[in-house]
Amino acid sequence: MIDLDEALSALEGDEELLKDCLKLLAEDLPGRIRQLRTALDNGNLKETGTVAHTIKGSVAVVGATELKKTALAVEAAARNEDPEKARACITSLEQQWNDLQAFLRERQLL
Repeated sequence: MIDLDEALSALEGDEELLKDCLKLLAEDLPGRIRQLRTALDNGNLKETGTVAHTIKGSVAVVGATELKKTALAVEAAARNEDPEKARACITSLEQQWNDLQAFLRERQLL
């Protein structure tokens, strides 16, 4: 779900910085997921891929490896012009994000 050790290592062990990054992600990601859905609903696979690429980078910073893999899958589906696969991956991305938020709240990181 998330590699906290990797994230802390990337941030030179700064737990407060990690919390700040997670807070920013929590503020940004729901809107990005909405952008994905809107772009896909409008048949704009290029934008879908671009937004997925942005999400991939954002979640990688905090060590959210599963979210990164799923964002990569959305990006690939958009590039391969497979809207149904992209839609399924977006649904998975949303569920993973909900699960991650619960995990982070339990650990008082969000």
